[in-house]
Amino acid sequence: MSEVDLESSSMRAGRGARAVLGGIGDWLTDGVDRRPVRAFAVLTVFYVCVVAVLSSVKLLWLDELITLHIARLGSFGAIWNALAQGADPNPPITHVLVHYSRMAFGDHELAYRLPALAGYWVGLVSLFSYLRRSVPTTWALAGTVLSMAMAAFDYSFESRSYAIFYGLAMLAMLCWSVTVDPGAKKVVRHVALAGMIFALAAGISTNYFAVLAILPIAGGELARTVLVWRGSSWGLRMGERVPLYRAVDFRIWMGLGLAGSTLLAYRSMIEHSIAEFAPHAWNKVSIDQVFDSYTEMVEIVLYPILVLFAFAVVFYFISRQLAPLCRDCRYSLSRRWVGSLIFRESGGLPIPLHEALAVLSLMAYPILGYIIASIRGGMLSPRFVIPVCFGFAIAATVVAYRLFRDLTHAGVVMLCFCLAWFIARESVVAYMYAEQKQAFFRIVNDLPQAEAAVEAGAPIVIPDPLLALTFQHYAPARLADRVVFPVDFPAVRAFRHDDSPEENLWAGRDFIYTLPILPLGEYQRSAGQYLIIANVGNWMLEDLWAHRYPVHRLAINTRASAIGGFTPLAHGTPFFFTAAGDAAPASFSLPNLFPEPFRVADNLPDSNTIIPGDKAPE
Repeated sequence: MSEVDLESSSMRAGRGARAVLGGIGDWLTDGVDRRPVRAFAVLTVFYVCVVAVLSSVKLLWLDELITLHIARLGSFGAIWNALAQGADPNPPITHVLVHYSRMAFGDHELAYRLPALAGYWVGLVSLFSYLRRSVPTTWALAGTVLSMAMAAFDYSFESRSYAIFYGLAMLAMLCWSVTVDPGAKKVVRHVALAGMIFALAAGISTNYFAVLAILPIAGGELARTVLVWRGSSWGLRMGERVPLYRAVDFRIWMGLGLAGSTLLAYRSMIEHSIAEFAPHAWNKVSIDQVFDSYTEMVEIVLYPILVLFAFAVVFYFISRQLAPLCRDCRYSLSRRWVGSLIFRESGGLPIPLHEALAVLSLMAYPILGYIIASIRGGMLSPRFVIPVCFGFAIAATVVAYRLFRDLTHAGVVMLCFCLAWFIARESVVAYMYAEQKQAFFRIVNDLPQAEAAVEAGAPIVIPDPLLALTFQHYAPARLADRVVFPVDFPAVRAFRHDDSPEENLWAGRDFIYTLPILPLGEYQRSAGQYLIIANVGNWMLEDLWAHRYPVHRLAINTRASAIGGFTPLAHGTPFFFTAAGDAAPASFSLPNLFPEPFRVADNLPDSNTIIPGDKAPE
């Protein structure tokens, strides 16, 4: 075959492939745009299947087990009482929802995580509905999947408040955009206003930091008021000014105030939580947490989004510079794709200016959280500001649509790109949780070998709060029943520099947990030989060494380095150690080592004891 024939054959094959891909693109675009409800239903089924798989792989970790133990108290009054005593620095709604989910669906991980799954889904349907008001359905679905490709998705299968207030924040944003839309029916606007108030108040009732969801709406509403006052908003002729009192939509501001007043119901709990956790919190406020919130929550997809924004800015300035070109030159350039971007007649974003400012506020969520936490609370974490992901998903979608809407199948390309990113990411997440699960059970399976070093039935001391509850929950009963969790708050603060989880467990020691939680001095006074499961450098090992108690590390390689991760099951890699209390035989002590007995009063949360001694040998 000649080179000409080969080239012709190659060209025909290329045209055929393009025709097939074009046909698929037409079919997807038509199917999604003409049947939006069915398209979102397919996404919902896909979402539920992914979460079910991930939930089956991921073990419950400390925070989820705290939620579960409080939910098992069984009544709203008992749950309220536990939270009032500082068992969890969160409002009661999440615990109540988990309680009823257990009652309806049984005691298993997916049932505990069902409220989070539903809360995150509320966010998905709200985001999809919001985007559909401004862009075609294919683009709206792509933006929804883009939000799933961020780390906020990891909270959709965690039995905590984050996914719930995340979804409610987007619902509030959607309802606000509807209730201020002059084109919406009056009854729809009233229902949307009620929905906004409910979403904000319910969000605050799941997590106090959900009060931040008020700020993007307040910022957008303030901008809308100014635009109406200046006569540059919907429903007014350009330049038609109105009195300021008429420009203010008092319904919205009263609704925001009513929703925000929900905090008053939890004022005593908030004060107690700040007093209990803030002095030695693991998540003290720092500017680094603002940057971490973007890199850990929006995650790697942040960088393609920033490139997209930069691309849009560059083309905007190029179009401004080339605007004076002659008409023929502009026509010649506009026939090319790049030229069509530069000289597109219809400028602006697909969403109103006041909504664009609200979206920018969502993107600034970590900064707003930093300001509020600095003023009051003293604690901040990237997970507290996860609605930032909605801001980036909305902004990326509307900017991409503004740039590429004239390109054939651009919406489908974005949808496929986001879907591929999501599948790849969650595959990695599933693998990591599977490794974490294997690492945990390696520790459980190695315990019989470690038990040979102490007397039969000896206590198993786990001074790591991340590991203690998980071990008790998943280990066989013969092992779980022997677990002890000791505390020495000054030592914890000295060697780990925070005591938040110990404060959680200590507050519920008498009525929430079956795990024995007691001062180290009280335990050490009556203990003989026992096993310790902890990482090298754990506070208890250092504390025992500082008080001249012998500790011996067993030569057992747990191969459990993967037990950490996004939601860790332990601080570092756990190993096995043997130790002894005051009731142990004298032969167990080391020569010339005279222990200094602990005092129980020195182990308590209000103690300011200074821990003596040098660092323990590894």
